[in-house]
Amino acid sequence: YQWNQWPDEDAKWSSDSVHFLPGELARAEMNPPTCGWEVLHRGNGKLVRIPAFIEGYKGVSWYHCRFTLPDLWNGRRIGLKFEAAGPRVEVYLNETLVGGHTGDNGSFDLDVTGIIYYTRDNQLAIRITDPAGGGGIGGNIWAHTIEEPVPEAALGR
Repeated sequence: YQWNQWPDEDAKWSSDSVHFLPGELARAEMNPPTCGWEVLHRGNGKLVRIPAFIEGYKGVSWYHCRFTLPDLWNGRRIGLKFEAAGPRVEVYLNETLVGGHTGDNGSFDLDVTGIIYYTRDNQLAIRITDPAGGGGIGGNIWAHTIEEPVPEAALGR
């Protein structure tokens, strides 16, 4: 899958307060890209392959890709598994905040069943906030079924 990487130099991030405590996602503040969703979806940024970082860049960067689920997965519970991303990650699927992670390049898994599209393109946008510089996506991202064993699908390589 092709990914676009875009440094969001206009994003306000120094006072963001996103913690992703269990059950708290509904109250988390959404931080859309300053260019707007449509521009991000059209491929704003540089084409990259995952893993990807912007060395030395302090602030917000976005990673975006489009993907479609295999027909075999229709109606199943779907998760997204992140091998490594950080330091602060917000994951948006189809313009909806579905979760995230805070900490050093950690792994995490999200259930996206109620938000994912089964029969058309999905828009996955990942907002990385790094006040120190060098953050990004350090490992693969996988779509997978949650309950039944079917092959995973890599969203980045």
